Amino acid sequence: MGRTVPTWRTRIEDELQNLDGYRRALPSSEKLLLDELRNGVRHRRTAGGMLPAHEVWKPMLLSMVMELMARNAKLEHRLQVLESQREADHDRLDP
Repeated sequence: MGRTVPTWRTRIEDELQNLDGYRRALPSSEKLLLDELRNGVRHRRTAGGMLPAHEVWKPMLLSMVMELMARNAKLEHRLQVLESQREADHDRLDP
């Protein structure tokens, strides 16, 4: 027997493709940002499928927020490393 309900992966991909018109209307620099968010959703499809949601937007938005949080955490870590290096350089140069 065939499936009567589309798979979670199919539902997510359909919704992400529905954003194509929106993407076309964005400036080039923002198209890349939207692409990164959509890839974040794809990366977290398994986690999104664990939520008992009839609509795909709640897990999609949560996945987009998680993508932003992950990027923010990486930037914070890079900033801490750079600040530590700067302090070490400053301490080394100051007698």
